[in-house]
Amino acid sequence: MKPAPKDIRQRRIAWEALSDLYLDTDTSLSREWRVERLMDTGYTTEELETILVNEVHPVCRWNMMCVAGEWAAFDPDWLETKILRQVASPSWFRLPFVGTLVRRHGEWRATKDALSLRRSSLRSNQAQPA
Repeated sequence: MKPAPKDIRQRRIAWEALSDLYLDTDTSLSREWRVERLMDTGYTTEELETILVNEVHPVCRWNMMCVAGEWAAFDPDWLETKILRQVASPSWFRLPFVGTLVRRHGEWRATKDALSLRRSSLRSNQAQPA
């Protein structure tokens, strides 16, 4: 997987879809949209989880801790700026347990399951003769 600054076009799609997990709303309602967007990136599920843990979570986690009312979405330009600044920071570090916490997020698990089903369905459709 390319570093974020060298893969902005695909990353922005992933960042937008994954940041949806941090909105103060029922994010299960946007699961199909999120899966479609994540499928468009071409990243594997493991790569998407790495992007979630290392890029999106450090920037968006604060939204889960404040009471600011319901948000429709994170501004994509703001998200890109914050994530690129964060990953370029020499003082940036990730606490070892963060990945475990993010991976246990119920909606992320449901999104991964939906991605797996979609990919499996695509493979079986491609394998069937026309």
